[in-house]
Amino acid sequence: MTSDEARDLFSAAYDDLLEDDDRATFFATLAEDEALSEEYDAFIALLDGASGLSEDLEVDLLAGVQTKLRKRSGGRFYRDRFSTTTGPGATLPLALAVLMILMLAIAWAGLHFVQVEESVAESAGAARE
Repeated sequence: MTSDEARDLFSAAYDDLLEDDDRATFFATLAEDEALSEEYDAFIALLDGASGLSEDLEVDLLAGVQTKLRKRSGGRFYRDRFSTTTGPGATLPLALAVLMILMLAIAWAGLHFVQVEESVAESAGAARE
């Protein structure tokens, strides 16, 4: 395996996705080439450091962006904070959707009932004749 081929496998080796044969060849190549081994160690250190950043930083990016937009726009955008609401007000759209479905179901049931009554009345009228 060449050094370039080994570099292409850095990510797969880090994620432990290499097959047994490829893994053995990869680590044998690292053992033979000290510079390549140092590159792989730097690669691992970089990824480990980057993954640790997300755990250290607890930033709500969306809320920060929306706050800046609201301030810069003079309150024209995100003034009602609808998209950032997480409390009881967040259930209002869901309640409205359920209410709409309920109203449609009642309307359908009422129309279905009228249609059944009309067919019963027609069949009773036809039976009298």
